[in-house]
Amino acid sequence: MFHVTGKMIEKGAKAGVATTWELAKVVVPTAVVVSVFRASGLLETITAFFAPYMNWFGLSGEAALVLFSGYFINLYAAAGSIMALTLTVKEITICSVMLLLCHSLLVELPISKKAGSSLGYIFLIRLGCSLAMGWVLGVVLP
Repeated sequence: MFHVTGKMIEKGAKAGVATTWELAKVVVPTAVVVSVFRASGLLETITAFFAPYMNWFGLSGEAALVLFSGYFINLYAAAGSIMALTLTVKEITICSVMLLLCHSLLVELPISKKAGSSLGYIFLIRLGCSLAMGWVLGVVLP
């Protein structure tokens, strides 16, 4: 029989608060930056520039912020961008799969290089697979 103790609850609560704080340090500022972009009109300029390219994947121009946040910062930054934008379920799905294949490049590429992999090869494989799946899902999903 399993018995929950006060010590277990305390340990779990501390771990939960610590995890929430770590995530909030990335998600909240990213959401604020995207909201400031929206309020200043900069979001429309950015999304208008990227819209033709994002259309290849069945995405709106706003999805470019999600992808760039995830590709170069991390998945939590992408989540913060998603929270601040009004993307459809289809767009969130496509972005999620694309970011599953290619994310946190500024951190993970140097790690791959230290492990002995070719930096260019790893970059091209990850980004190529991400873009290919984005295109496939953009065509296939209704």
